[in-house]
Amino acid sequence: MNFENYIIKIGIFIFILVVGYFVSIFVDLFLNRLEKIAEKTKNKLDDIVISAIKVPLKIIIILFFLYLGFYLTLPIQYINLVENAIKFIFILILTYTSVKILDKLFDLYVKPIIEKTDTKLDDHLAKPLKKILKILLYLLGILTALSSIGYDITTILAGLGIGGLAVALALQDTIKNFIAGLLILADKPFIIGHWVKISDIEGIVEEIGIRSTRIRSFDETLYIIPNSKLLEEVIENLSVRDRRRVLFTIGLTYNTPPEKIKRAKEIILKIIEEHKATLPPYRVHFIEYGDWSLNLRIEYFVRNMGFDYYLNAVEEINLKIKEELEKEGIEIAFPTYTIKVDKYDT
Repeated sequence: MNFENYIIKIGIFIFILVVGYFVSIFVDLFLNRLEKIAEKTKNKLDDIVISAIKVPLKIIIILFFLYLGFYLTLPIQYINLVENAIKFIFILILTYTSVKILDKLFDLYVKPIIEKTDTKLDDHLAKPLKKILKILLYLLGILTALSSIGYDITTILAGLGIGGLAVALALQDTIKNFIAGLLILADKPFIIGHWVKISDIEGIVEEIGIRSTRIRSFDETLYIIPNSKLLEEVIENLSVRDRRRVLFTIGLTYNTPPEKIKRAKEIILKIIEEHKATLPPYRVHFIEYGDWSLNLRIEYFVRNMGFDYYLNAVEEINLKIKEELEKEGIEIAFPTYTIKVDKYDT
């Protein structure tokens, strides 16, 4: 090839690319116009399709003109290589577009149906199911692309079968966690938003995933627990109870007469019973002679309307008990010791 022909071929190639660029701009303007028309229709399907194909279609147009430029300028022995490369990229672009459309269709049509159902199982399965479908589409697209450029798919699938066995053995824990996640979703010991206590971890369930469950503690620490481990632990679901227990001891000084002890019991019981947040059983008993106090055991329940509600109720009751006992002249004990010193004559 002489220099003049070389320059001509480069000029043809550049000209074809420029034409392709302007064609892609024209198509983009056309799709923008079409998108505005689609926004006025009630059907959302056309919006999804147009939005999904805008960028891929521009790339396909550029690929077509790129192929045309190579076809007209490259030696014949290189054309097959270019064709294979263009086909491979083209199929991957179609795969990406299909996944994008699937993602939007899932959110538009499947998700609203799931949200209307009574059971929470499908709500939790929706996200993993969408991920699995997208992975399968990508795998199908890659296999199709490889087949289009001459690879033997049966050989690849056979290799995947042997490799899949090895992967399955390597991913035993992941598979266990996935199955455990399905069991958790089916059995529903807790759902997203529940307050749970598992071993020494306590917090709010943020996500139940394919492999693990995420729990946010009250100090904002995020715990990621493998699902298989959850099935081996005792799970305390604090959200499903209708009341929270309060149990504590108040110590009265040892010089408190029996009448005052009885009066203290009456005061405390009345305060607890009259508070709007409390529920029975109410228990106030003089239970023991402590090291430095006469101990009253106090037990009641608070309606489970949130942790702040519980804390506010306990605080109000504690302040009221202190106020009323002080009015009656009943002293609350604190740790004291009496030291006796014997004096010996020397």
